[in-house]
Amino acid sequence: MTRLEQRTDAEVVVVASPRSGPYRDVAMGFGLGLSGVLLLIAVFVPVSWDPIWLPAEMVVLLFAGTWAAEHLPWLMRLLTTRDRRSRQVVDAAAAAFHQDQVHATRARTGLLIYLSVLEQQVEIIPDHGLDARIPRAAWNGVTWDAHSVDAFVQSLEQAGEVLARYVPALDGDNPDELPNAPRIRR
Repeated sequence: MTRLEQRTDAEVVVVASPRSGPYRDVAMGFGLGLSGVLLLIAVFVPVSWDPIWLPAEMVVLLFAGTWAAEHLPWLMRLLTTRDRRSRQVVDAAAAAFHQDQVHATRARTGLLIYLSVLEQQVEIIPDHGLDARIPRAAWNGVTWDAHSVDAFVQSLEQAGEVLARYVPALDGDNPDELPNAPRIRR
């Protein structure tokens, strides 16, 4: 971040999060669905079952399915819509913008770059000072790639070029107002 900020008057904050939402409803729904399938099989498949174990098996499937959906990112992506994941990222990025005080720079030139791993999405939020100086179309040239660290670093370089073009560093008056270390959420 330090190298990127040397070329611009903007303050860049990178926040990386393993996921942008809890998705507990989706995980529980998956576990309940698995339990329901077991119940349907027990009722409609003409095989003899010992019914005494059915409730315990259903509870085990409920917890196993919920756990699997919570801990396997590929499964959670499969169970959720792109729109739902996108909304979660936008909401989490807006919260991070205020939580990490990206808006607290003297010229309102903060830029939040929010990376969400489960959703494989990047959301950028420029503060008012950047919005006034950088046309929205300029950000379209930045290819945000959240699939690997190298690709994300290249995306940061592209963002740095946009910032350097529209908000160049002022000679001698470029204080570092926000910490440069990326914020890693748990």
